[in-house]
Amino acid sequence: MNTLAAALVNAREAACLTQEDLAERSGLSVRAIRNLETGHTSRPRKQSLLLLGKALGLPPAEVGRLLRTPREANRPERPPRFLPAELPAAPRDRLVGRERLIDSLRAHLATREPRDRGRPAVVVGPPGAGKTSLVLQVAHGVRDRFPGGQVFVDLHPASGDPLTPDMLVRRILRSLGGAAAAENPEEAGARLRDALSRRQVLVVLDNVDSEAQVRPLLVDDARSAVLVAARRELAALPGQFRHRIGGLDPIESHKILEDLVGAVRSRAEPSAAMGIVQSCGRLPLALHIAGLWLSARPHRALRDLADRLVDERDRLPFLRLGDLSLQASVAARHQVLPASVTAALRQLGALRGDFGIDDVVARAAPSREVAVDLLDELLDRQVTYVSKSCGNDRVRYRLYDSVRLYVAYGPGGPPSDGEPAGSVWLPRQAGTTRVPVGAEERRR
Repeated sequence: MNTLAAALVNAREAACLTQEDLAERSGLSVRAIRNLETGHTSRPRKQSLLLLGKALGLPPAEVGRLLRTPREANRPERPPRFLPAELPAAPRDRLVGRERLIDSLRAHLATREPRDRGRPAVVVGPPGAGKTSLVLQVAHGVRDRFPGGQVFVDLHPASGDPLTPDMLVRRILRSLGGAAAAENPEEAGARLRDALSRRQVLVVLDNVDSEAQVRPLLVDDARSAVLVAARRELAALPGQFRHRIGGLDPIESHKILEDLVGAVRSRAEPSAAMGIVQSCGRLPLALHIAGLWLSARPHRALRDLADRLVDERDRLPFLRLGDLSLQASVAARHQVLPASVTAALRQLGALRGDFGIDDVVARAAPSREVAVDLLDELLDRQVTYVSKSCGNDRVRYRLYDSVRLYVAYGPGGPPSDGEPAGSVWLPRQAGTTRVPVGAEERRR
């Protein structure tokens, strides 16, 4: 903080005023006062300082001293006492098919354009698409641009309960050196915004489920940046720089397998390699597990694995190696879904390939209106995607293959014999009981 900035802060605090109070008294904006107090405005107007002096009730001699206070605009910022470096290790393997996306995200985070500063970068996609690996690769590539530190928070840690927005605010404050974080949530949020405005900090959030978990970090014209791996669409988050990811194309998927098992071995069994790619649903996590399984067994043929993955009932449990598990990734997503969504998924799990609104009405919704809302919810939750679109009445959908396998053969299993097909509840419905679909509706 430069000398003028320190003088202004001291004078305001001595007058027991907040930045908002001072803005109201002086006629200046809160942003203008914040920029002066943080040193962002290196050449303030004389009239602005006169207005501040009058609003602070300073005598003429003190106002004159304030006007003569050196700015020291070129003095390097004193490094903060606490410099967190919390990023987990970056992926060691190249992220095939994500190169352009990585470059785009890094360019956004490193921008100095005023219109882009403060806009959170969001990556959203289904379980197993590699969101965490992607954001870590991006974060490590730009960490030198954030000398104030890098903070990493998993909002849904496997070893504990999910973090609420208030818990997240205090967690980041502690990382930035604010051990004695304010108990009052509003004050804690204000301290965090102040810290993110003054310092160049990169905050990476993993497994985000709601806009409320990100909103406390949003600061206009911030020097810090926020990078998010989201489990669902964050449509209400303002100004986000969003990218959606899903499965890779066949060529990219084959490259992941080839990188791990070797080109010679992969090209010697092209049909087996393609069978593995298809069984993995072209998801990076599944392909990575398959490639590591084969690389650990150089004496085994690719056909051995391809044959093991043919039976859908065994596919998810088999795609597991050490602490890597496709089934665990899908289960973590499934466990936080609303009951309405899990009920619908159980009804739709038997559908292979594309389906439309009429199929949803026949299996999981009492009307077309409810079916449309349900499909929107499934898209939002990243368990299904639009496979074809030929006008509003000809949109076709498809469950992500890993999700379909989980609801068909996982712990939840298919609907029991005693549960009528098409029984579903959605938040928009008036009651809280599930509404069974009549025979007439099911025949439509």
